[in-house]
Amino acid sequence: VVFMLNVSICIGSACHMKGSKDVIARLKQLVAENKLEDKVALNGSFCTGNCQHAVCVTIGDTLYSLSPETTDDFFKNEVLTRI
Repeated sequence: VVFMLNVSICIGSACHMKGSKDVIARLKQLVAENKLEDKVALNGSFCTGNCQHAVCVTIGDTLYSLSPETTDDFFKNEVLTRI
């Protein structure tokens, strides 16, 4: 059984306006650079109801508020530490 870390990125209106497209692109790039395609699944999700925290990203039940500028730190601190 292969462990897969599921990372969901909101693509609803508020998150889209605040840069979810850029966050997704950077996360894809970081997953590829670290050769983690078989360990990290990036999924789009519709509005999580936390628009004030946009861009909303969840791992399990934990909600994170990202911007394109904080994506690298999120990947290092929240994704890599779980692999």
